[in-house]
Amino acid sequence: MSISPKIFIDCNRAKANLKAVFEDVRFSDITFRPHFKTHQSIGAGMWFRNAGIKKITVSSLPMAEYFAAGGWNDILIALPLNINHIAQYDILASKIKLHLLVDNNEVLSLALSGIKNPVSIYLKADVGYGRAGWPAENTKEFLKAIQLISQNDIHSFSGILSHFGNTYGAKSAEDIIDINLSSITRLVVLKEHIETQTGKQCPISIGDTPSLPHYTPGMLKNISELRPGNFVYYDMMQVALGTCNINQVAAALEADILSLYPDRNEVLVHAGAVHLSKEICLMPDGKPGFGALVRLYEDSIGEVIEGCFVDRLSQEHGILRVTPDFFKEFHVGDSIGILPVHSCLMVAAAGSHFQNL
Repeated sequence: MSISPKIFIDCNRAKANLKAVFEDVRFSDITFRPHFKTHQSIGAGMWFRNAGIKKITVSSLPMAEYFAAGGWNDILIALPLNINHIAQYDILASKIKLHLLVDNNEVLSLALSGIKNPVSIYLKADVGYGRAGWPAENTKEFLKAIQLISQNDIHSFSGILSHFGNTYGAKSAEDIIDINLSSITRLVVLKEHIETQTGKQCPISIGDTPSLPHYTPGMLKNISELRPGNFVYYDMMQVALGTCNINQVAAALEADILSLYPDRNEVLVHAGAVHLSKEICLMPDGKPGFGALVRLYEDSIGEVIEGCFVDRLSQEHGILRVTPDFFKEFHVGDSIGILPVHSCLMVAAAGSHFQNL
């Protein structure tokens, strides 16, 4: 039985997106540890492996277990360590090189004593996003954490890690550049303090997709590792931020048309908040929306349908605002492609229902 709606991947676009980033000379001296929460697929992971990627980031323990079973042997779980999962971390660490993230020294102490197989620890630094991590200026906590790790004969220190998630709310390229300059400066000050006080190397790991076009050699001078993920598929938020153009978006939701309403230029589709999330951004027509409409072909995403967008969502339903010409081409029972505002959330909601991957 066909599952509707489902994820539709344009594999050629996705591979081209990866090639453009991995072959960019700006990143020739940087280690990539891409975030696999975007695609959550062993199949898509092979594109990265074929490009030479050996280290990955995930956002949960089950995701780490999934990719470990798929042959990935160097995995960072980029979510602060959960003391309720210590036994599971230990099992996974017996099979792969596992990296964990902490921003609490009480939790760190419990983990260091409870996990018997070697793990490597990243320390989370907050430089303005305000979601997780010690403020970068709280050097006391960072030094205490490193001391705790150093006193343990099994585990090791990976470095400091930060996520500039505030770039997703930027209003311009200048905002993204300013966020990076400020954030990286704070991380470098922390890195230098740690290295001076401990004599240990302190690598810096960062990474968010909106920043990719804006990195300069000066910004990356002290950066060891990048962890973007959304650049494999992109989405309408990245289009709105200027990170990519709309013809690079490689993931769509294939949704069935349920009803047509020519009198109000609207269409009902089986695609709701449970599939697309409630995230919203400006569409190319300058109005807010939940996705842009595209034609879908057998194995590729086709042309943008001009002037047609997802206007509003309920749990399972979506209302499209369309032009009068839409009704000449599409009918009840046809399917339509929706480029999402946030591809990571769309893929996470869809589970294993993929088309063409």
